[in-house]
Amino acid sequence: MEKLMLSLYMVQLTVADKLRNRRRESGQGSLEYVGMIAVAALIIALVVAAVSGPTLKTWIDGVITGITTSTNVPPK
Repeated sequence: MEKLMLSLYMVQLTVADKLRNRRRESGQGSLEYVGMIAVAALIIALVVAAVSGPTLKTWIDGVITGITTSTNVPPK
């Protein structure tokens, strides 16, 4: 009788674990797509900024200057 109860308990734990894992991974695909879209948008923005207007180095220097002045960190 104890073996039967132990076997049923182990089956219950296994089924519960499989159900828990299935629910945990349900939104993972959409989060990965959002991340890929964000990276693609960043790359496109950098290419557009490099092609139209000032050079990429000037743009990056401006961003760094803006960040350092807004946080009161002296530039190196």
